[in-house]
Amino acid sequence: MPNALYPPLKPRSFAELLDAVLQIFRLSLLKCLPYATLATIAAQLWSLYYVVRGLQPELDVNDPVAVAIHGVGTLVFVMLAAALLLRQSSIAAGRPVAGPADLLNTLKRAPAIVAICLLAGAAAAVLMMPALALAPPYRTAGIIVMLAPTIYIGIALSFAVPALMLARKGVLGSIAYSFRLVRGNWWRVAAMYGVGMGVILTLWMLVATIIAVASTNDPADDAAISRAVSSAAVLAVLAIGLTFYSALTLALFGDLEVRRATSR
Repeated sequence: MPNALYPPLKPRSFAELLDAVLQIFRLSLLKCLPYATLATIAAQLWSLYYVVRGLQPELDVNDPVAVAIHGVGTLVFVMLAAALLLRQSSIAAGRPVAGPADLLNTLKRAPAIVAICLLAGAAAAVLMMPALALAPPYRTAGIIVMLAPTIYIGIALSFAVPALMLARKGVLGSIAYSFRLVRGNWWRVAAMYGVGMGVILTLWMLVATIIAVASTNDPADDAAISRAVSSAAVLAVLAIGLTFYSALTLALFGDLEVRRATSR
């Protein structure tokens, strides 16, 4: 029997929305974890490039190879994250999931996804440029002041890619649709994102504590094994966190759509 996790049948309360996020996450975790894991690895390719060379993983903008790897890794991450969202939407709607259909559909929309990301990045850059142009003594204060409008725009644009993938809007239509969905619901969306960040940070701190305790108890001979286990644990946390964040985005997107439909 198809479930009604996505799209929802009616607007949800805050508690119902959290419950929907957890249900989508639980139902989709195993089927979405491959995409999330590959996306996480892609995002870290630039750091692996430095580690393999025996260097500290700090991105050097003057290193063209590292910058290129970072760019390609980011692009792959975005595509896989979008495919993950498509797969979760199918699972939440009770539709069968088989093969790489969601990834192929994402690749068909790749130019539009890139365009949306570039426009969103340009909007953030425009907002932050005046602060960055200030003299050093005032730059930090300027950045802090401009964080508020940047965060506002970031949240308002956060459903542009879901609008492209799920509502089949165009590039500019997706951006406008995201703004319309968030309008009047900004604090609700911000609160949900805050809860999501809290869950992910709590998981991260728990794993970091376990790794720290295990490292102090390991003899020097087991240092390499400890590092390998720690790296695998970090990768797992990031992949699980990405899957959870995608479930949160999907649940929020569906809720905002039904709220907009019922308010007309």
